[in-house]
Amino acid sequence: MRIVLKSLLLALLLIPMQAFAQKNYLKDPMVRIAMSAYAAQIAENPQDYTAYYNRAKDYFRYGEKELALADFNKAIELFPQKETSDLSQAYTMRALIYQQNGEFVEALNDLNEALTLDPQSFYSLMARADLLYEMGDYRHAENDYQALLRRDARCQEAFLGLARIAYKEQNMGSCNDYLRKAQSANPSNAAFYVQRGKLYEEMDEHEKAAEDFVSAMFYGDNTQAVVALNNLSKVDYAAAVKALTSAIESSEDKGFFYFMRATIHKNNYHYSASIKDWNEIVEKKYFYHNSIFANRAYCYMRLGQFDYAIDDISKAIVMKGDQMSYYILRGRLYRVQGMFDKAAEQFSIASTFDPSNVELLQERALLAAEQKDYETAATYYGDAVMYNAENARSYLLRADNCLLMGNEEGAVRDYEMMISIPEEKPSMTSLRGFALARLGRAVEAEAWMEAVIEAEGAIVDAETYYHAACLYAQTGNKAQAYNYLEKAFKNNYGDYYNVFFEYDSPVSLAPLRNEPDFTDLVKSYAEIF
Repeated sequence: MRIVLKSLLLALLLIPMQAFAQKNYLKDPMVRIAMSAYAAQIAENPQDYTAYYNRAKDYFRYGEKELALADFNKAIELFPQKETSDLSQAYTMRALIYQQNGEFVEALNDLNEALTLDPQSFYSLMARADLLYEMGDYRHAENDYQALLRRDARCQEAFLGLARIAYKEQNMGSCNDYLRKAQSANPSNAAFYVQRGKLYEEMDEHEKAAEDFVSAMFYGDNTQAVVALNNLSKVDYAAAVKALTSAIESSEDKGFFYFMRATIHKNNYHYSASIKDWNEIVEKKYFYHNSIFANRAYCYMRLGQFDYAIDDISKAIVMKGDQMSYYILRGRLYRVQGMFDKAAEQFSIASTFDPSNVELLQERALLAAEQKDYETAATYYGDAVMYNAENARSYLLRADNCLLMGNEEGAVRDYEMMISIPEEKPSMTSLRGFALARLGRAVEAEAWMEAVIEAEGAIVDAETYYHAACLYAQTGNKAQAYNYLEKAFKNNYGDYYNVFFEYDSPVSLAPLRNEPDFTDLVKSYAEIF
């Protein structure tokens, strides 16, 4: 195996620091040209079904489900019945959108229509088998998987489908037999290991799942495997690290797996361990890339080692100066050290990329507030809310800034606004409990926090425990605050910056930091920092 650096970085870019982001495909000039051509074709001939059909496929490829659905609807309406193969494919792709939207009946109707038009379509039959499995109709799904095997006795996807059904029916003998047959059918197929890994994960066989995700990386530059392993690490960090450590020991491409392990460490708040792996990559000269220094800078910041962080992010900027996030990070590092002019300069550069970026607006507001320019801070917070009304942190920061301005009414208005936004289920991203606590509604705030923890089920993220500690510190329930802080530490929450230093966030441990109990608890877990 030889993993090209470009492919590695494309894969790892699917794991941003906080959440997955969708590519802005319209930045590609070739895509814009193609979309303009489709629009021109349709304007010239509104009955041109091929333009709708081809544009729908492109929209589907770029993740624009609703736009793709509208075009598939129009194409299917205009398609001549003689175009059975393309019409069948249009029904199949529309079915996949319906399936993703949870509209299973509509999806099944479309797949049945697709197979009526083209009974030999392997793709449509596979899609129907998978849909029936997802619907829980295992008998009919099994019939379709068996039909696929009659057409291709080595159909790996069919063996996997039958293995999933056998697992659901608690027939582990058949399940393992089908999995062996699936592997024998194509033992070097990276996609197979990803799918089997996901099945092992469902079976709570986390070490086997991690091994399969790593195996997928051996057999190809498989971005799905990178994402799957990162997701698994949130559930079983030790299993993911163990599989990567084994890969480092056995692979020629050690740099790739060091990069993977460093990323897994970072995404799970184990910043010291992450830095060790970044150092190994640099010292052994496995490869030299701006992302290594940017990642290491982030880790140094979380450990409160600001000088090292500035040095690394500056190297990243020299190597690749078109990354907005790099300037935001360097500006933040200058800000927390009181270098306000340098911070302002970095934020000004960042604004040339995207002045509406919410993280940037929040940072500029915090910089203004630190210099007691609360009016300017309020303007930046107002812009942040305008550009993204769903970002709860902007409301909380703006409300706290109102209090600094003596505008209690404005603060209450923002807290109330946060509380009024409905939640499908309690989620930390809403910060609802912190607004409740600010309003003196401690019982409701704590109930919300417990509901968030309960919603995460058996696996509660270390950062959730940290947030819980911050909330209970704010409500004055110090015993529970220490309880959750210790749980965060037990889950290796190694964010020194948040624990010891964070002072400008509305979510912090500030009420505890001067207490002997806080010092003693932190000292007892010093090894994680």
